[in-house]
Amino acid sequence: MTGPSSDWLHHYGDATPVIDPESHMRELAGRGGGDAQAQCPALVMAGFIDPMVAPIADATGAVESDLKPNLRVGNLDGHRVGVADVPVGAAHATTLLEELIGLGARTFLIAGATGALRPGIEVGDYVIATSGLREEGTSYHYQPPDHPARANGPASRALIEAARNSDHASHPGRVWSTDAPYRESAGKVRHYGERGVLSVDMEASALMIVTEFRGADLGLILSVSDLVYRRDWPNIFGTDEYRANCADMAGIVLRAARALLAGKDMTDG
Repeated sequence: MTGPSSDWLHHYGDATPVIDPESHMRELAGRGGGDAQAQCPALVMAGFIDPMVAPIADATGAVESDLKPNLRVGNLDGHRVGVADVPVGAAHATTLLEELIGLGARTFLIAGATGALRPGIEVGDYVIATSGLREEGTSYHYQPPDHPARANGPASRALIEAARNSDHASHPGRVWSTDAPYRESAGKVRHYGERGVLSVDMEASALMIVTEFRGADLGLILSVSDLVYRRDWPNIFGTDEYRANCADMAGIVLRAARALLAGKDMTDG
C-alpha cells in the first residue's frame, strides 16, 4: 500500500526525540508522591475495556501502581505482573506502550475486539493478530511504509496455544488497522477479505510496529464482535454474550501468561 507523504515524516537532520518516555513517567511519579524508581513488571497483560481487564486483575490481585494510573501490579504463579487498561486508538495505545516499555515492560499480552472481513470467521471467534495492514498514521513515525507489521514471537505463539483450550474458534493471521472506523467501505472490506486479511481494528499494526521498534514482544488476541463483511452488520456490542466472550478471552491471556512465565525468565530488570 502507499504510505503517507514523506514531508511530514521528515526530521530535518535530527531525529532525536524531545521527550523521553521513561524520564517523563518517573518525573510524574515523583511529583505525585510515588516511587519514581519503581519498575514496571516485565510481563504486562492488558485490554481495551473493563470486561477484558477485570478478570485478569482479579486473578492476579492487581493493585494500583505508583508509576501510572492505568497500570496495576499483581502476582501470577509467584511472578510480579502488570495489568493495564489500554486506551482506544493507535496513537493513545502506543503512547501507553512506549511509557510501559520505558519503565521496564518487555512482553505484552493484549486483548481487544475486531470486526470480521470474511466468511468463516464468526461473532464470538478470536483473531490472533500475527501481522498487520497499516492504515493508521502512528506507525509511520517509527518505520517506513514498506516495513512489515508483525507480531509472531513467543507472546503470539503462547496465545495461539492457549486459545486451543477455548470453546471458541481462533484464527491467527493478518489484521487491517485503520484510524477511521466509520470509513470502512464495502469495497475495502471485500478487497482485503479476498486477499486473506481476517479482520479490522484500530490499533494492531501500530502496536506491532512500536513493540518491534522498542525490542519488546507482543501477543494480541481479538474477540470478533461484529461481521463487517455483511451489509446488515451483525454485532454483539454491549450484550451479555460480548461480556462473557471477553471474560473467556481474559482466561486465554492468563493461560498464555502462565506458559510464558514458566518457559523463560520474566523477572524485572
